[in-house]
This record gives sequence, C-alpha cells and structure tokens, in this order.
Amino acid sequence: MKSKGSYTIGTIDGRLHRAHTQFVIEKLKAKHPKAIIDMVTVSDPESSLKSRREIFSAHSPSEVDMMLSKLLDGDFQLLDVAAEDLLHSLPDGLVLAAVCKRMRPFDALLHKDGLIIDDLEDGSRIGVLSARSQIQISSLWKDLDPVLMPGGAVAALDSYMQQNSVGCIVIPAGIAELLGVQDLVTEIFFPEIMLPGAGQGLIALLAREGDEEAVALAREIDSTPSRREMLGELAFRERICSDQSCPMGVLAQVTENEIVITGAIGSTVRKTFNQAVVQGPATEAAELGSKLAENLLMNTEILIGLLEADFPDGLPSDPDEESEIRNMGDD
Repeated sequence: MKSKGSYTIGTIDGRLHRAHTQFVIEKLKAKHPKAIIDMVTVSDPESSLKSRREIFSAHSPSEVDMMLSKLLDGDFQLLDVAAEDLLHSLPDGLVLAAVCKRMRPFDALLHKDGLIIDDLEDGSRIGVLSARSQIQISSLWKDLDPVLMPGGAVAALDSYMQQNSVGCIVIPAGIAELLGVQDLVTEIFFPEIMLPGAGQGLIALLAREGDEEAVALAREIDSTPSRREMLGELAFRERICSDQSCPMGVLAQVTENEIVITGAIGSTVRKTFNQAVVQGPATEAAELGSKLAENLLMNTEILIGLLEADFPDGLPSDPDEESEIRNMGDD
C-alpha cells in the first residue's frame, strides 16, 4: 500500500551512518513517492567515544544500544541498522519491519596503488575490521600481517588514507560502495576464499511494535530471500557467541525455496578455519543456522581453538577449572 504520510528515520551523525540511512530513504521513496521521509540525526559524544575502542563494521554495539533506546522512546519511527552489527535479540517493544535486498556480502581489498593481495610484499600490514578477516587472511597468506582496527570501517579508511598506518585495508564491499570509494577496490574476496560475517551486506529496518503505519511503509521494501538469509546467519552466530571478536564466518544463500548455509569457526591460536555446510527449506533458515553451528561445535578441534582464545596463556590444569571447561562445552 502506497503511503502519503510523514515519517522519520533515525541515524547517528557520521558519513557512513548518513549514507546508510539515505540508501534506505531512497528505497522507501521509490515505493512511496508521495510520502515525506526525513532523517533524524543523533549525536552522542559518550557513545562515539566508546565506539573508537569497539570492534564493528558500521554500527558499534554502544551506538546500536543507544539508537534502540531512542527508537523505543519515540524519537523517530524507524531505525536502519547494519545486520552484521545486530549482536543480540531485539528488546521488547521493537520489531523487524523489513530487510532490504542484500548488497554484495563479500569482503573487498582497498589499495591506493591498485595491488591485489597476492602482489603484496611479505610482512605487509593489512587493516581488518574483525577477527574473522584476520584469521582467514593469516591462514591463506601466512607472510602477511593482518592488523585488527577498532572503530569501524570509516575509522579504518581514514587511518589508511591519512596516516598510512597500514598498507591496505579489507572492509565489506557494500560499505565501500556506500562510502563511494569503489575506485580503491582492487579485489573482491568471494566465499570460496573468505567467508563474510553474519549479516554482512544486509540492512535491517526496525520499528516500534504497534506502529502499523511505519511497519507498513517499511514492508514495501522487505526482501523475503534477504530476510531468510539474515535469520540463518544471525542464528548461526548466536548459537556460537554474539561477539564480533569471535572468529566466525557464515554465508546463507537462498535459491527459490531452498537455502544453503556455509559456516566456519576459526582458531586465533592455530590460525585455522574449520568449515561446514547445511541445506534445507528456506522457511527453516534460523533452525538450519543453529544446526550448522551445533555441527561445528561438535568438532573437538574447534572447541579447543575457542578455548585457547579464552586462555591465551594455556588451558587450566586445575581439576575444578577443567570441569568448568567441560560444562562450557556442554552449553
């Protein structure tokens, strides 16, 4: 149903956040040409300060929490969030109104001199946004030095362009497009090389429960295949751990009524990635994502790798601590 009303979408003050929201507004206006859709920009110094130390791609955990609270309080009617940065279930009172058609879910290498990763000199420093990217690069290109960069894609890009702290960076291809830096992209890493993060390339549009007008507005740009891919990937991550520092990759792909989910868990100590695949009805995306995670967690090597990340100085030898580890594995 075409809307003619006035609506507001919240966003954080920042060029990627504004680009994110403008992308959504353009999609909505294409479906509702007579609707008035305004961007409400929020600035919060405390959350901005926290985000500089956090690991994320587009929206930091502290920023997401703040914006969810403001949506609940009625500061705006809709909120767009990068799905990969939705680390927890939505709080009571909020609903997933739409998932936009997926952008490229893959990672991209950005290099000012046009080099691809195979052309980099040994020891080259590569800026990355996640432990997932860091481990996959380390396992495939053992002579390179992937460096974890907190503060999100914009901070990584600014550091690369202005300070030369790294020789190149790896960020989601969709974010590179939103930021308008496609000319710097020299290589796209398809999933056969590097699995993306859960929800990468997906934008979730949230609304307050009971705001039927806002939900109806958003529903017009909802993509059922993209929604199912998001549900499968986030269920996979949730079953393992909702933490961007946990080295895991996953990609769900819907074809007609089927969904194929490929997932992997890495070891920060061993610099390895263990991978598995599950396939089934697209309507069971979340259940399949959880099942895939459970299949991987049954692998002893993977469990040891996850434990080694929690105990970098070595696994505990005390019997009580060993019992605690076994209980963690049972969970």
